[in-house]
Amino acid sequence: ALHSTKSCYGLALAAIVQRGGIVPVEHFAIASGAPTRQKGHLSPETILDRLLQANLIDKRQIAGVGKCIALKQLIDVGDYETARLRQRLIVEKILLIAIRDWLRKLGIVSYNKVKLRSPSESPQVGTFAWDLSAPSYLGCMTGLAKRGGTNPGFVACDVYLGSEVSEAGIRPFVNKCVTLRKLKRVGRCLQLFVADSYSKGSFQLLKEKGIVPATPTNLFGEEIAEALAELSRVLLDAAQSAIDPERFDMLFARLGRIEGAASQLRGTLFEFLVADIARKTISADIRMNQIFKLENGEEVEADVIAITQNQSVTLIECKGHNPEVKIPDEEVKRWLSRTIPLLYERVRRHDDWQSLRVRFEFWATGKLSETARQLIGSYKSEINPNRYTINTCLGDEMHGKCRAIGDKELAKAFKKHFMVPM
Repeated sequence: ALHSTKSCYGLALAAIVQRGGIVPVEHFAIASGAPTRQKGHLSPETILDRLLQANLIDKRQIAGVGKCIALKQLIDVGDYETARLRQRLIVEKILLIAIRDWLRKLGIVSYNKVKLRSPSESPQVGTFAWDLSAPSYLGCMTGLAKRGGTNPGFVACDVYLGSEVSEAGIRPFVNKCVTLRKLKRVGRCLQLFVADSYSKGSFQLLKEKGIVPATPTNLFGEEIAEALAELSRVLLDAAQSAIDPERFDMLFARLGRIEGAASQLRGTLFEFLVADIARKTISADIRMNQIFKLENGEEVEADVIAITQNQSVTLIECKGHNPEVKIPDEEVKRWLSRTIPLLYERVRRHDDWQSLRVRFEFWATGKLSETARQLIGSYKSEINPNRYTINTCLGDEMHGKCRAIGDKELAKAFKKHFMVPM
């Protein structure tokens, strides 16, 4: 009934369905197609609250993603579904960086004013949230301001990499685009949707409404499109087994040419690499991106957990920085003062871990400042080693672990992408 009447609730549900039944909370305002503030329209917050009250959706905590909104019918989100969601969001982040690079190089947008979605920000054009937005000063996009001068136009873009985009799934975006054009105070806007593939109905609807139905292939060519698809496969495989260094190399070679993509790749793949090294050196069961909720409501995340049955649990903090960059002291302070105490509290209440030896480790490829080294040294000297121990593992030591495993290709890939400045 909500779909057939084309209500804002139906559009929001269609957006969630298109995305596999689950979306991060911070993406709901973007995906739903509802204006954040506009007379005569319900806001995303109101729509979300009423869908929750109607018991059509619920909120869930997803490891490595955070708070999400899921269809009530989606009873179980297992490890595979979680890995697929994380993989999609990571690859979409790289895609958005590529679109930003493309828009900048063509001079379509103001170079330093492109905004991308993030946990803390939803780019805005008019009263709507988007995955990407930027002002444009091209002659065909600008208009005259009432008091003289020029009003910019805009580029607004949403992305989705997954199943084929259906006609119902594209309608929230179309509604957003059409409604935006009715706002008198917003300049001309180039509107794009980027997806792997479209149904015939969704493609025709976008064309009919004057919206660009783009794909990674027709924007960037076969090589980049295939690299994005390969990144999806690598992330899914790496979540369940070892990393293939050759595939690792190919991704950096192809996607690293996109400005800003190399640092994103380095941070993304670093956790998987740490998990692989830990799996082979500690001979442990590995879990990644586990979020724990404490009794006081606080949440804390462990990047990699290595569990050796009946012996020890090692909780690893991962920081995949550029090897020439100094790791911010604040990251070290936060690990020592918040992450370790909260995780230790949770470990000691865990039915399977409370009797195990506990280790906390900080694995990073950047450089520690003298202040950070002193902080870690001071903390080490004050803790009771019978409760838990802490340690660091920096670039050279990680490279040594790769060599000790006997995996020459892994050691070569680590040295190339995490020790040599890019």
